[in-house]
Amino acid sequence: MSWDVSIQRLSQEYEKVEDIPQDEQCLPIGSIAEVQAAIAKYFPGTDWSDPTWGIYDSEIGSIEFNLGAEEPSNGFMMHIRAGVEVVAPLVGMCQAEEWQAIDCSSGEFLERSANPESSLEQWHAYRDQIVRGA
Repeated sequence: MSWDVSIQRLSQEYEKVEDIPQDEQCLPIGSIAEVQAAIAKYFPGTDWSDPTWGIYDSEIGSIEFNLGAEEPSNGFMMHIRAGVEVVAPLVGMCQAEEWQAIDCSSGEFLERSANPESSLEQWHAYRDQIVRGA
């Protein structure tokens, strides 16, 4: 179980996911090596033993970066099991790289959200409820 975020570059920056036209195509975000380098700026120490599946482990939790093998990359998924401290570097990475982050729980763009941590906080509450009930 994780909080999932989809990263893409679109033809323009949209305010809302609903604004994306049906015929929109994701643009390349770079080679796998370029994407890994961009991620490393914000999540240093990510393990790229498998070049298509990076694992970031830290005292605040973990993130799995599912890049896939397509060259150039058209985007990737982040599977997050970490504290809200990961949200600021995630949003910063997207802004710097001109990527957009779709929160798979809320359906919002994280970099456009007034409170990008809220969905992760809701995921924490759900996870804690499930763990307590087990």
